Amino acid sequence: MDFGDHKGAERAQPSILLCNAGYYGTLAAIRSLGRAGIPVISIDPSPLSAGSYSRYCISHLRSPPFEETTRFARWLLDAGKPFAGSVLYATSDAVSYALAKCRQDLEKLFLLYQPDLETMMCVLDKGQLLRHAQATGIDTPPTWLPTSRANAQEIANAISERLIIKPRCQLAARNLVKGTVLKPGPDALMQQFDRMAAVGPGDPSFAKSHPEIMFPMFQAFYPEAVNSVYSLSGFRDRSGTKTAVLAAVKSMQRPHNLGIGLCFEEAPVDTALAGKVMELCERIGYYGAFECEFIQAGDKKLLIDFNARFYNQVGLEIARGLDIPGLVYAAATGQDEKVDDLIAAFEKREKGQNYAFCNSFQFQLITRFRRGLGSMSPEESGRWTAWRQSSKNIVEAAFDQNDLIPYAIDSTQQIFSILRRPRAFFRDCLTK
Repeated sequence: MDFGDHKGAERAQPSILLCNAGYYGTLAAIRSLGRAGIPVISIDPSPLSAGSYSRYCISHLRSPPFEETTRFARWLLDAGKPFAGSVLYATSDAVSYALAKCRQDLEKLFLLYQPDLETMMCVLDKGQLLRHAQATGIDTPPTWLPTSRANAQEIANAISERLIIKPRCQLAARNLVKGTVLKPGPDALMQQFDRMAAVGPGDPSFAKSHPEIMFPMFQAFYPEAVNSVYSLSGFRDRSGTKTAVLAAVKSMQRPHNLGIGLCFEEAPVDTALAGKVMELCERIGYYGAFECEFIQAGDKKLLIDFNARFYNQVGLEIARGLDIPGLVYAAATGQDEKVDDLIAAFEKREKGQNYAFCNSFQFQLITRFRRGLGSMSPEESGRWTAWRQSSKNIVEAAFDQNDLIPYAIDSTQQIFSILRRPRAFFRDCLTK
């Protein structure tokens, strides 16, 4: 699918290829880069990905599933030949893994800003991530990493607290489940362990390459994870000397107890913690865009995830003056002065503008259904209504009055998703 040159993109600049065209982070990057005159090509297995219909996207390529690493990489090397010299950047865990694993071949054709596989596994494998975080003084939740089913049973029998069970690596579960909060008790824990372990990865070769991370992990559950996840996001260049960081708090998610963020509010940067995050990046050799998520439990912030790529609410950072897609593009194309200029502009930004991020379509659905089903009190419903109608500078996940088609596609897909899986939707709404 090719939308031609009706945006008047400057062909003198290298184009950029962005995968996961249905992701909100990708859509924000497409719009930001496209407005800057950079030609953007979207890639996705689906022909109906919201970002691919943005007015700022000049072309769309249909690919194999990103989780099928070898097949996807071979496709990139073949289908990407007309786009030789373009920037190619990670937009999901599956894409970042593929780019890292096949970096040697892909960098012959594309401009990558991609750490190697050893570095990426320090992020994608939560076991390694938490070990490196602890070594740099970052707090983490109590975590157990079963090495077998028998070991998992021993752990389940010994623990009486409420736990989360989740994939040790998202690529180990082809259904992309983030995790499940369980009541105390070994029976429920092992039932969910068996169910999650049986799912398996999207690419069998991943299991062969990384057998040690195929078993799900157990982690202590903190009620604060429901509405108080602190996020440090930003950019770090390859040298580690050019960095920029912002902070936000995830205040609503779907599913309610553990899920993807629907609402975020800007927050002060914890400078000491940000410094430790940079130490973590230095230790594992990471550079590029990032988002680190922490549970705020009392006076501690506990690291639970590290997104080494574009992420859900990257549009919030763009609105606040931190042009993460622009920084990645400039760094990938060797424009060091442009990187300096973007960071300098960020440091001079006007602060205190009360920005927030909202996936308004899902926000309206969730709040109305939860109120109607009785899982949200009138008082809580009133607080969320007031929040949405406040004077905050709301950054929308998909809606843009100058680029409406992606929002129409995304909203339609959300409705069809609910109609296909109504039980899952109502289960999300009923969770307290």
